[in-house]
Amino acid sequence: MSSSSGNRSNNNGASSSYPPPPITSSRLYIANKAKEILATRDAAGITKLITNLCYAKEADESSNLLYETFKKHFPNLLAVKLIHAYRFMTTTTAFPSSSRSCVRSYSLDLLTSLLIDLEESNVALKTEALNDIKEHLNACLAQQETSDREFKLLTRIVSRVSVDFFIESIPWDELSSFIVSLDDKKMLLMFGELPTVLDEDFLKPLLENDLGFKIVKGLLDQDCEEWCLALEAGFNLMLQLINLERKDLVWDSVYAIVSSVWEMVNVRKRDVVVRKGLLRLVRKVRGEALRFRGAEYEFVTRLALMIERVDGLGDDTKIAAKMIRDVLDRYYMGGTGLDSSGFIQSLIGTHHSA
Repeated sequence: MSSSSGNRSNNNGASSSYPPPPITSSRLYIANKAKEILATRDAAGITKLITNLCYAKEADESSNLLYETFKKHFPNLLAVKLIHAYRFMTTTTAFPSSSRSCVRSYSLDLLTSLLIDLEESNVALKTEALNDIKEHLNACLAQQETSDREFKLLTRIVSRVSVDFFIESIPWDELSSFIVSLDDKKMLLMFGELPTVLDEDFLKPLLENDLGFKIVKGLLDQDCEEWCLALEAGFNLMLQLINLERKDLVWDSVYAIVSSVWEMVNVRKRDVVVRKGLLRLVRKVRGEALRFRGAEYEFVTRLALMIERVDGLGDDTKIAAKMIRDVLDRYYMGGTGLDSSGFIQSLIGTHHSA
């Protein structure tokens, strides 16, 4: 009897702690609490903070104040601990199962927002933090037991974190192998989000495992989301190939994109879907244009013009296509000059002579 009573008491205690009680907003407490969380190697402290943030009422500013303190003064540690907390919540039984999903997603939301804020503030994560994040991401991706929403958030996080690895020529073989293991839809989603700084060693196994074929297959798909994913992945592949000066494959991507747009508009009568896909390319260009060189600038401009001139394109969809050029002109910083290597001219010459 006493044992049974004790179990009920423990269960009641566990359930009554959710949502958790708010923490005090005293500055001294905030400082001490931050120091305490920073000093621990496990994820318990930051997980409790995330849980407080997840369940906090609008009037409760204490947890948010602690988060903002981390964000301002310890962004590297916060980034590592957020992905650590997500990983921790995938395996722990210390929290009620009903709350784990919410807290998992919320930790990814916070990390995504943090990475965006750091990027917009031109603040780079330190190499040590990046390596720790990479280790946690590899473990999280290997589990492959995420919801669609969590996978999309993880994909965006991978995209933003991987920029620094590829720019510094630091290999990430686990990521390439993981993408190859995905089903077609997830493969297109993750590849489409990757930055346009991939090296040939990373791209080679993807091409060898039919990435190009899967993009073309997606561009023929009747499903709206599948088509948009394939369009974005095809556009990204084109940019990667330009960056690697693989002119033998660039025009294949261009032809697949433009011909698919024509078919979607004139045969399938899906102008709205095309517009949705083009707006995704606008977002992609906005995020990548700062890293473009002259070759990428000229080629994206030409591709956008080709799409604008597709017969049957609706007025609003033409505007979406023009937005690609407008955003490109706004964010392009000049790179190494307008195609200083002459790659685009040689590419155009090859195309016309073919």
